Amino acid sequence: MKIAIVGAGPRGLSAAERVIEWARKTEINVQLTLFDPYGPGGKIWRAEQPNYLLMNTVISQVTLFTDESFSGEGPIVKGPTLYEWTQTEAAQYIQQQQPYNYLELLKECHRLGPNDHCSRAFYGMYQKWFYTYLATRCNEQTSLTFFKEPVTAVRAGEDNYYVYTQSIEFTADKVILALGHQENELTTVEQELADYAKEHRLFYSSPKNAADALLALANIPAKQPVVLKGLGLAFFDYLSALTIGRGGVFSRQNGRLRYEPSGREPIIIAGSGRGFPSHPRGINQKGYGETYQPVFLTETYLAECRKKGQVTGAEFFGYLKKEVEYVYYTCLIEEKYPHLSKEAFQQLFIQTKGAPESLAHFEKQDWFDWQALEHPETKKTTHESFRSFLLEYLKWDIQEAEKGNLSGPLTTALDSLKDLRDQIRFVLDEGLLTNDESQKWLWHWFTPLNTFLSVGPSVERTEELQALVELGLVTILGPEMRVEMKAGQFITYANLFPENRYNSHFLIEARIPKVNNEKSLNPLTRQLLADKLATLHQLALADGQIVKTGALLIVPATNQVMTKDGQVATGLFSCGIPTEGIHWLTAAAARPGVDPWNMRDMDRIAATIFNS
Repeated sequence: MKIAIVGAGPRGLSAAERVIEWARKTEINVQLTLFDPYGPGGKIWRAEQPNYLLMNTVISQVTLFTDESFSGEGPIVKGPTLYEWTQTEAAQYIQQQQPYNYLELLKECHRLGPNDHCSRAFYGMYQKWFYTYLATRCNEQTSLTFFKEPVTAVRAGEDNYYVYTQSIEFTADKVILALGHQENELTTVEQELADYAKEHRLFYSSPKNAADALLALANIPAKQPVVLKGLGLAFFDYLSALTIGRGGVFSRQNGRLRYEPSGREPIIIAGSGRGFPSHPRGINQKGYGETYQPVFLTETYLAECRKKGQVTGAEFFGYLKKEVEYVYYTCLIEEKYPHLSKEAFQQLFIQTKGAPESLAHFEKQDWFDWQALEHPETKKTTHESFRSFLLEYLKWDIQEAEKGNLSGPLTTALDSLKDLRDQIRFVLDEGLLTNDESQKWLWHWFTPLNTFLSVGPSVERTEELQALVELGLVTILGPEMRVEMKAGQFITYANLFPENRYNSHFLIEARIPKVNNEKSLNPLTRQLLADKLATLHQLALADGQIVKTGALLIVPATNQVMTKDGQVATGLFSCGIPTEGIHWLTAAAARPGVDPWNMRDMDRIAATIFNS
């Protein structure tokens, strides 16, 4: 059997590992071929990028291997987590490979601890090593080949597929697409900004990974104002590129992080719709496989929902909020109310489903405040400037994160959201939410809030932002950012504070593109849609409105692609980020010891192939 995998990032490599182990288990002859122009690790994790671009997950919580927690049908084959790799084979492998930045990578290898964030290039080296490991798992019945070039087309034969690059035509029985992030056609607003920039000789950078914008960023001169749209993870990448990447240095003095400018930095004006940077991830205190066990969204409750065949968004996400509050108050008792009985509180909170009566022993100012978390500006007093409010907010945010994700009440509560992802995936995969409820509660409300609260940068990145704001190199506008095109320049301000306006000739969309296969610039995605070998996922709402989610239409349980005429393309699979909208939170890394969803997802693809 000939199997092609297009894309060799973490998903593609995990798919390859599952295929090889299933081939060993079933003793079926397999010729496995991977395609990626950037080699193993793919574009996002390529070794050829600056070491100030960091991974956002601590290295002890990243793996490409299955372990004893794995519940999939395929074999369990253990191997080193990313952290364990630093302690064993990493240094020798990096020395052997000698990428252009290998001395930096070696230094990084020796200093990394289990709860540190490594560079993306370093994670890329782990993936390259993993590919060499896969070759050792191939026996006489299995072969592994890599083509370092992009696939431009996949076409269906009678009972197979033809995979095309610029130089070869390859025949495959099965094809797995692991395409990752893709750049899109510009939206109407983005096109207007790009056209305006061209007309007035301004600088405009569309949404993309910061590593792909570095050459363009060199055109931004020192001490000139540059506008960054977006305050999520990509914002911190651009911030690093325009400061550390310009020769500036952060150092710790008396416990505080300070910035020594190089003099080559621009003046950064940044904002977003929410107006606040994502919360930093708390200092990790969780050990291997350690997760929060829900008290409301239990297996029994989920089984009841499945039996009923539905659940409302208000009920499900209401319970999810109560889970977060339960964790918060449990930690708060240990931190501030040691005289209270934790067990008695927990019993009452569960019994009353978190009713106010269960909170009677807590001061009102300590109550968990969802409104203030979603909209921090509601805590700002009328007389203080937004800048001073923001600095106090960042100081508080850093202090809370430094308490850790088992000790700090807020940090532990927000971190529990990561441990509740499978419960969310359960109601989505089982179709227990109506399309309307799914759109309203999961995609429009919870997903952006979850990103803001629990998918943020490291604490150190937030400290860096604090130092840059204090120095005046960065200004955060506040909520409801606006960008206007007037007088041959970009004018930006926050709608809540319209009196503070800033002019610039430089505008950067500091975010990665949304998943939108319909507008993808990837030639392969465009060809699959044009040839009707793939189609787009759509949802019909109760009022007759049709919503395009941006995902490729697949069979959720197997990841098999659906054709335009409604047929299952039995040998064609799509996984990971292009399926976001059918699956949820597809970009997350696989965490060891917790039966990670993405490992199970890859195993289901392999099971479908080998059981057919």
